[in-house]
Order: sequence, then structure tokens, then C-alpha cells
Amino acid sequence: MKMSSSGFAPRRRQGGFIQGAILFALVIIAVVVAAFSLANRDSQSNADSEQARVNASFVLKVGNDIQSGISRAVADGFPPANLGTGILFTSAASSATQVNLFDTSLRYVSRPQFPPTALATSSTVQPFMGTDNLGAGATASMTLAAVTGVGNTDREAIVLVPGLKNDVCQRVNVTANGSLVTAAIPTDAPGAGTVAAWREGCYVNAGVNTYFRVVATDAAPAT
Repeated sequence: MKMSSSGFAPRRRQGGFIQGAILFALVIIAVVVAAFSLANRDSQSNADSEQARVNASFVLKVGNDIQSGISRAVADGFPPANLGTGILFTSAASSATQVNLFDTSLRYVSRPQFPPTALATSSTVQPFMGTDNLGAGATASMTLAAVTGVGNTDREAIVLVPGLKNDVCQRVNVTANGSLVTAAIPTDAPGAGTVAAWREGCYVNAGVNTYFRVVATDAAPAT
């Protein structure tokens, strides 16, 4: 009887040990899976953030190129007063009163091709693929507005580039104006409200994230 009693006890202790080891292993697996999932989310978040920075840099470079091209056009004799209505972003030939900034014979600036990752998902048109300077849908255009601290009391010529992603616009404002990356994109138009003194940045125009940049000062009389 003693042998029979002592024969069962070790098996009960072994069974409890195995169950404990299995539970411990399951806990370890759960922790590893959770850590792996969190690492993947952090990695994706970092990748998205870096992509937004790269795209914002591209947008800012385009703005600089456009301004340089317009400055060359003015230096060649194009009247600054005509900048608001006389600058085209098309493939049409230039005339005495209108200049196609992408006219290959003038070579003021090359037509930019925006990365798809910089454009809002609803945008199906490249910003500089419009039919005229007024634009259509997600195409670029020009506007006139007085900007605080820029020039005299006359209005500035401002290029507008709509159809950008939210995070790209936020990064533009971070770089150009020192905004917080978490700050909401302003809804004020260039030269007004919170962006009254901004020479460039992003704002929401009729529900569309739009980049703007002052490309010429005192281009038209104040209204």
C-alpha cells in the first residue's frame, strides 16, 4: 500500500508543473505578440511622419520655384499688376498679357509632378494641371491679397496649391511658421485672421487643404 500511495504523488506534482509551464509560455507568447504589434504600429507611425515631412519639403520647394519663375517673368518685362490674372499654369502659348509659367519656350519653371502621397485621397488632378489661371477642381491658381508686414498697402500676388493631405499641410505650417505639428490647419484666407502675416503656409479653402505663397509684393492696388 505504501508503494501504491507513493507511486501516484509524483505524477500529480508533475502534472501541476506542466500546466504551470504551459500557462507561463502562453503569457510570454502574448507579451511578445503585443510588443511586436506595438512596434509595428510605432514603425508605421514613424514612416507616415517621415513621409509627411518629405512631401512638405517638396511642396515648399515648388512654392520657391514658382516664385523664382514669376520673378524672372517680371524681370523680363511682364507687368506685376497682371500677375493676378495673367499667370497661367497650362500648356498654352504665352501672349503679351498672359504668361504660361510652364511655357517650354520661356523656361521659367518646369511643371512639378506631386507625389501621390502628398495629395488628398479625393484629389484626382495634379495641382498644376488646370486649364487656366482660375483653376478647376484641385488645380492651382493665383489670388491677390494684402499681407501684413509685406510691402506697402497694395495687394500681393499669391499662388494657391490645393488638394494636399492633412498631415502634409500641418508639416508645411511647422516648417514655414513654427506651428505645432498637432495644431489645426487655419481656415483664414491668406492675408486675414491668424494667417494675416504669413508669407506662406497651409489653410483650409472651402474644405480643401491649400498651400499658399506670396510670389510678388505690391502687385496690385488695394481695393
